[in-house]
Amino acid sequence: MKLELVIVDDSTLWLSLAEKLAKTHPLVGSVTTFDDSYDAWVHIQINKPQFVISDIEMPGMNGLSFLEMFADRLPFISSSTKQEFEDVARELGCVDFITKPFTKSGLHNSIDLVYEKLYGKSDKTISRSNYQNYNAYNQ
Repeated sequence: MKLELVIVDDSTLWLSLAEKLAKTHPLVGSVTTFDDSYDAWVHIQINKPQFVISDIEMPGMNGLSFLEMFADRLPFISSSTKQEFEDVARELGCVDFITKPFTKSGLHNSIDLVYEKLYGKSDKTISRSNYQNYNAYNQ
């Protein structure tokens, strides 16, 4: 089953990088991005994606506010350039915390954790060779 993802970050650089890397993960089916936290909030309420990757430090509604509102309803991966936010984000319920700058493998590992949280297992049907073939085909 492919996952529906929403990414929220006020930095267009990090937003586009996260989107590009997330789309290379074989378990991600769709990615919707927002650079405005209020627009993302409305979208999440209406469309109910399967999980969210959210920056912590954003103007208006920050990533910790998102966690407080939604962490009991859907999995979150929190991200920040500041490692000191990790403990608070985890206490509020994020599945994983990734420090910027993050790598493709770091983001993919976080997405794997979300999948395991949602379905109680990792998707063993995707072998390393299938994963590499998927990436080669979709680049």
